[in-house]
Amino acid sequence: MLLAILQAFSPLRTLVSLGSSSEGYRQLMALPNGTLAVYGEVALLLAFVVFQVVVLVTMLRRSYRFKQLFLYQWFVIPIVFILDTAWISAVLGIPVSQVLAGNALIAPIVSLALTGIWVVYVYKSVRVKNTFTKTGASGQVVSVP
Repeated sequence: MLLAILQAFSPLRTLVSLGSSSEGYRQLMALPNGTLAVYGEVALLLAFVVFQVVVLVTMLRRSYRFKQLFLYQWFVIPIVFILDTAWISAVLGIPVSQVLAGNALIAPIVSLALTGIWVVYVYKSVRVKNTFTKTGASGQVVSVP
């Protein structure tokens, strides 16, 4: 149940993060290439939100693909962070160290660690194994070669 709640709030948390960055986006847009930097970051985060929603839907449908997609979602967390950092650095022409100034690394590291714990749970739990199965028309569990 807790996993379902956390997964349901994941896209909302990403959207809230996007919204809370609006003042920073306004400041960035005043810089040369700032508009491009902001639009690129927003597009990247919205793509991540779409992926989070896909994972949520597979979970709610109790699809056997949920476990794999949940693992991919965990892999995507650092990928999105790295792409975002590289994008901002390249478009604005500033060093990566300046993009990563302050507490920029804390949230992605915490998110990666907490999601990693849930990934282990999803792959080790008997309850999860019995919930997310591939079923045939009769409702019987079908073995997949």
